[in-house]
Amino acid sequence: MIGGVVRMHEKVSGETTEGQPYRANDQDLLDWVQATAGFGFMEAYHAFVRPLSERERDAVFAEALPAARLYGAVGAPGSQQELSYLFKTVGPKLVLSPIVGEFLDIMSKVKALPAIGQPLQKPLLKASVSLLPPWLRTRLELGSEWTPSALDRLLVKTAAGSIERIVLPSSPAVQSCRRLGLADDYLYRRQTAGQ
Repeated sequence: MIGGVVRMHEKVSGETTEGQPYRANDQDLLDWVQATAGFGFMEAYHAFVRPLSERERDAVFAEALPAARLYGAVGAPGSQQELSYLFKTVGPKLVLSPIVGEFLDIMSKVKALPAIGQPLQKPLLKASVSLLPPWLRTRLELGSEWTPSALDRLLVKTAAGSIERIVLPSSPAVQSCRRLGLADDYLYRRQTAGQ
């Protein structure tokens, strides 16, 4: 699967609005995508499910490195400290793009969730934007209209906490438990017990 993605990326190239050429398989770009994806998932979990310790935050990046390397992201950060360094060095190069506003506008209007979940769509978008570092929100001109209200945060936390407790047989956590001869929900029980 990863090889297929790499081959598809090989066909993608272009030029930024600032005239900079790029290829989808450029190592710096792959490193940035890997870093920001890891950051987004980690920050969402930390903010809306359960706070993560510094050790757990480092583990998010370290555990992702083998797969990242297969994609070509050989310089992806392996720790929170390396992510902070990447943000510090790449951050000043980021420029505002109208695509960000267009994307948020589309995601505000499209029915991306089943009917029962549609009331959560805008709070989820606001919650996502709230995870961005303040310097990046300023750079992207994402003002207070993208700040979740107390009710938005409560809705997202409730939904995330509920979803996090769903034991999916196909999930890596369950598959790991099965390989070790443990019950499917073993890791979930340990987490809720605070261990």
